[in-house]
Amino acid sequence: MYKIRERFDEEVAKFKDVDALGIFVDNHDNARFQNQFHNDKHFKSALTFALTARGIPFYYYGSEQDFNGGNDPENRETLWGSMNTNSDVYQMTKKINAARKAHQVWNHP
Repeated sequence: MYKIRERFDEEVAKFKDVDALGIFVDNHDNARFQNQFHNDKHFKSALTFALTARGIPFYYYGSEQDFNGGNDPENRETLWGSMNTNSDVYQMTKKINAARKAHQVWNHP
């Protein structure tokens, strides 16, 4: 946690508006987190951090389905045939987003 605090302190010194920076776990340019690490607990922790830390959370489609595609284009799995709103990660994300909305986190820098 100290390293995270140090990193945020560094960003405050380098950027005009740290809260305008994006934060993400998965993206279309790299293999997905689960492809590299295969660890549900760490994946959920990383997503929780990205959704609750300073900055704008970017959530790559399919993360809520625990997709684990490799390098592009394997990380662009088809979502529509496999959407499961009961998956653990989907339900976790739903709860975090509800808490963000209820507390209007965008009003508290």
